[in-house]
Amino acid sequence: MPAFLGVDHVDARVPSLAAVEPFYDRLLPALGLPRKTHSHVDAAGDWHDADHGHPANVAEYYEDPPADGAARFVGIIEDASMSVPRTRLAFRVASRDEVEAWEARLRALGARGIQRSDDMDAYPAIFFEDPTGTKLEICARIRR
Repeated sequence: MPAFLGVDHVDARVPSLAAVEPFYDRLLPALGLPRKTHSHVDAAGDWHDADHGHPANVAEYYEDPPADGAARFVGIIEDASMSVPRTRLAFRVASRDEVEAWEARLRALGARGIQRSDDMDAYPAIFFEDPTGTKLEICARIRR
């Protein structure tokens, strides 16, 4: 059986890039994705460099490129027809202490609906939403 090699990237659709970009400008670099680029996705789903004819409707947040491969990234893509999904994107941090530290930080970032896991010992996690309602999570996996 092949080994799971992780996630290369996530493309998250939002109804308004302008409504969420300042939030992700603070959240994603703090999670290890410090580089940012803009691009344009047209109605057919084709990607273009952002320019005068193709206004930016995508913000992509990258990790620093590793020596042995391509950088992983999260793309936030504007799609005005998008309704808020029930899908949740979970970001892993190294420890329960880090999860706990994120609670106040998320409030300062403007996250909505912040909730702690029902059992922080068994599953340390903070659940929250971006300004348009996209469901997100900060969690730490604890080995038993």
